[in-house]
Amino acid sequence: MARVYLINTSFKLAYTIDQAVGNGCPNRRDDVLLVQFFLKVVSEGPDKSGFTPVGRGPMKIDGFWGPISQAYLNQFIAFNSTQNPTSPLTQDGRVDPVVHGRATGSRTGLLYTILALNVTYKNVRGPNSLLDITTDPLFPQELRPSLQILNQ
Repeated sequence: MARVYLINTSFKLAYTIDQAVGNGCPNRRDDVLLVQFFLKVVSEGPDKSGFTPVGRGPMKIDGFWGPISQAYLNQFIAFNSTQNPTSPLTQDGRVDPVVHGRATGSRTGLLYTILALNVTYKNVRGPNSLLDITTDPLFPQELRPSLQILNQ
């Protein structure tokens, strides 16, 4: 189930997932929808050339994880890491849920990819955009019932 976390870090508010998304991951539908939503917005943002994989069609928000979604995720991870060399993302081709309200993974010490997606979404859509992503025209409305506010 996708959730909204109020995180006691510099992020304050972040949308995260319950289970990992990516090749070989559980890929629960609502978790996939949230990741695909962020990837779609990022890929259509002002700097879309850096986030769109060469030779791939447009990102779809359909809740099914496949080669196009994976290509977009891999491209996002690679691009984000080159743009933020002091805070690279784990190059594992997956999105993990935030654990215990931490901004970084306990094993890698690197920023969670889901939080990097939140930050990039905010950069594309504006400073208050994370207050309610359900108002975004690309937001998949079937995901709305899955969102919960949890304090961590």
